[in-house]
Formats: sequence, C-alpha cells, structure tokens
Amino acid sequence: MTSPSMVEVKEIGAAQISQAFERLASEIAAAHASTDKLVIVGVTNGGIPFGKRLATATSSQIGRDIPFGQINATFHRDDIATKPIPGIKERTSIPLEDMNGATVILADDVIFSGRTIRAAINELFDNGRPDKVELAILCDRGNRKLPIQPEYLGFTEMTDPSQKVRAELDPENPDSDRLVIVEP
Repeated sequence: MTSPSMVEVKEIGAAQISQAFERLASEIAAAHASTDKLVIVGVTNGGIPFGKRLATATSSQIGRDIPFGQINATFHRDDIATKPIPGIKERTSIPLEDMNGATVILADDVIFSGRTIRAAINELFDNGRPDKVELAILCDRGNRKLPIQPEYLGFTEMTDPSQKVRAELDPENPDSDRLVIVEP
C-alpha cells in the first residue's frame, strides 16, 4: 500500500517478522519469568498491534497471562504546539490497579528519534510509578535524537531521515505481515 509518490526500498516479510516475535518473547520471558507485576503497554498507534501480539507471544512463553495496555502520548509530545492534535481514538489504558512496583515493557513498532518514547514515558508516569520500564521495538531505524535504546529489538535498519518505515501487522492474518522501507 504505497502511495504513488513513494517507492519501496526494502521489505521484510512475514516469516522474518514471526521469527522476531518469537525471539523477542523468548528474551522477555527469560528476563521476567518470575516478575510478578509485568505488563506490556503498546504506544499508539503502531505499538498497539505490535504490543498485543508481543503480549500474547510472551504469555505463551512464560506460561501465564501477561496483561496488555495502551498508552497515548499525544499531550506529552514536544511538537504539540506545531502540529494539530489528532482525534484521540486510543486512550491510555493500563490494566493494573496500582502501577507502583510494576515492570512495564513499552512496545512500539518503529523507533526513530526517540521523542515518541520520551512522551510515552511521561504519560506512563502520570499514571503511577513503575519500578522498572523497558522498551521493546520491532524496528530501530536509527537517527536517534535522544539517548533512548530498546532492551528488546526485532530489526535494525539504518535509514535516511527522508525515508519512512511502515510496520504492517495484520491481527487477522500474520502471514501478510510486512515491514516496508519507502522513500519519496
């Protein structure tokens, strides 16, 4: 689904993405098999489908349900004054009554400058004080502007800042998943 003005430069297919999910879930399970208050929280928008699938895969690896929540960092963005606020479809919803002492894994599909994750961390702390926050990312596209790095990473694709990276994760049909790098 590339617009006429965009050209696909690279595609990572469903088989590789499936392997990345299994590896990420395995790494999280190894690090947190005995962590009582573990929750995976997807960052809107692309982090929600990624985080849901990661929570399911991690639950399977650990052998117990790992709660999933979502976080909307819109009002913590540092560019809020220059961009119109989009209609909020996905509100912050964290499935713990008390986040104090919890381990939260923030999940997002693509990390670029790090600014969205910084905003998500601010929103997270507006909802409580977790003991630990870790980051799981499907694709790190480089070009970081803030010192934010994922603990759990599916792919690293060094991109030019003008390029775009789209994670197309189909919750109904994972065989059609793909990660696409496009340029104008």
